[in-house]
Amino acid sequence: MKSEKLLDAIGKIDDNLIYNAVHDTPKKKKGSWFKWGAIAACLCLMIPLTAFAIDTIQYNAAVNYLNSLGIPVEDLSDYSRKEIKEAAKTIDAGESSPLTEEILNLSPDNEKPIDTPTQVTSEQIRELTPTMTREEVLSFLGDTQDIGSGIYIYVYEVDQQYLLRIPFASDDAQLGVAGNELLKALTPISDDISSDGTVEFNGQLFSKSDLTKETLEWLEWYNSLSPEEQLSVSSIPADLYTNDDARTVDSNAEE
Repeated sequence: MKSEKLLDAIGKIDDNLIYNAVHDTPKKKKGSWFKWGAIAACLCLMIPLTAFAIDTIQYNAAVNYLNSLGIPVEDLSDYSRKEIKEAAKTIDAGESSPLTEEILNLSPDNEKPIDTPTQVTSEQIRELTPTMTREEVLSFLGDTQDIGSGIYIYVYEVDQQYLLRIPFASDDAQLGVAGNELLKALTPISDDISSDGTVEFNGQLFSKSDLTKETLEWLEWYNSLSPEEQLSVSSIPADLYTNDDARTVDSNAEE
């Protein structure tokens, strides 16, 4: 093309197009690393959160499992999450370790029974009300010796002079009497059970070794009654009959 025609053609190009062609810079394309970097950042945030969630689920399951074995949840507060999960896993596998033995001993069922009466005062006994449950009485007076068989018969030492037996027929049974009435059923310690293994009934001493298990259980029940209730008993076990005190026995025997 001749130079005259070329200049003529250039002259017909819009000046704005020429300016933009000279001054515009090409837009850079974002690299794919930006997109994957954002995803990687999200994953970095999600991984710790997921691990914590899994740990929490496992921990809660371990606590629920130990609780199902009778171990109170509040008693586990001294142990770490790792220890609780480890203990639950070991127990569930039927294995044992010092840690599991320690935790299992937290169960009330594994507590060593108290073999002596707990000391209380007559003022404490007076505060008992008929609607109090077994658990409420134990919580108020403290756990103590249970001599019952089939039923609960809790023995308390009152004012360091007397023994008081408080019976409950079941776990959710109520006391049924006021504290003042219970004080009428106090038994002097010296008259109850002597150091040589004898028991007293209606003024007579019996060797425990000479009595049957059923009779000893009957005596536990009888001694838990108030004096008024004892008077209404119309029969006694055969091995409590005595030849030298037939009148006392006859008065209690069933006609």
